Amino acid sequence: MDLTVSLPDELASYIKRKIESGGYSSSSDVVSEALRLLEERDSANTREAERLRIAWHVGMESGDFAPLDIDAVKAEGRRRFAASKA
Repeated sequence: MDLTVSLPDELASYIKRKIESGGYSSSSDVVSEALRLLEERDSANTREAERLRIAWHVGMESGDFAPLDIDAVKAEGRRRFAASKA
């Protein structure tokens, strides 16, 4: 399938430099590699989001949670810090 795209000059120059460096034989190779890497990243992000979703559900189902009292957390941290200086 042929596809024509317009790129900003900076990206077109980058593709040209990649070809001139010998790492790629054509602009199609550069773009294909870029899209493969984008697909890999998207897939990794999807896996990470699913892992976090599962961890959230496991945590919620454990029943071992309570609202976070940030003022209490800060007070405890200050108490421990003061105790370590004494």
